[in-house]
Amino acid sequence: MLFYQAFEAGEVTLELFKTIEFLNLGRLDWDAARDEQERVAEDIAHGDAGDTVLFVEHDPVYTCGLRFRRENFRLPHDASQSLYCGLPVRRAFRGGELTYHGPGQLVVYPILRLPRGGHHLRRLVSFYQDVILAVLQELGIAAFTRPDAIGVWTDRGKIASIGVGLRRGVTRNGFCLNVAVDPAAFEPIVPCGRAEPMANINDFLWQKGTPAASPVLSNAAREEVSGFVADPRWQNTDQSAGEAASVPLPRISVDEVRALVEKHFIRLGREGLPPTKESLR
Repeated sequence: MLFYQAFEAGEVTLELFKTIEFLNLGRLDWDAARDEQERVAEDIAHGDAGDTVLFVEHDPVYTCGLRFRRENFRLPHDASQSLYCGLPVRRAFRGGELTYHGPGQLVVYPILRLPRGGHHLRRLVSFYQDVILAVLQELGIAAFTRPDAIGVWTDRGKIASIGVGLRRGVTRNGFCLNVAVDPAAFEPIVPCGRAEPMANINDFLWQKGTPAASPVLSNAAREEVSGFVADPRWQNTDQSAGEAASVPLPRISVDEVRALVEKHFIRLGREGLPPTKESLR
């Protein structure tokens, strides 16, 4: 019989885990979040801490995974420069290619002691996909995975991305779930190497209208990349002549989605996933 207990401090004890601690870092610069990941991972590797899941909402940044290809920058980019379209570019210790993180996106970094081997890593990725699908199902959003790619999709586009790294038996990075992220920030890149639209949870929950002007990209950058994306979701077809465009109101926050991710991470963990060293004993 599996057993778990939730504490006010955010710790969860499972028979199949040691102790998993869920920490909400709030809004944080990507470099600071990377440093925190590494600090926690080192503590876990040395046996000084238990498995930990970090939640964060990043300042705008482009990150490149281990399979990054330079052609996924749609516009010219000098590799010696740390900025692209006015936003920082960082290398991340994870699989996958180029993507964007920013406000309105929940980023989840589970730092777990994992048995070495690609088989266990694949099981972990499947677990992340199951957590995401469970969250979306609770919100009434139909979503699916693909046999030829990693992530989660809806009929309006990709809604969640996954990229994991493993060093000394401890995972880094994890997955991100788009809640109300600015779609314009993805326009200058080929996200995750696939030329496809990106979806938000609030695409399904917002009222009719058009979103506010992009708070991420400058007007010049938007004009430069405007020819790459022509998504009818962002055009106000109901607007009458002379009538001001209505701005959609978000129906769910990043923090509310974070609570759902934590809930389903715990629930699915009771079923024996993800495969930690303790679960194999």
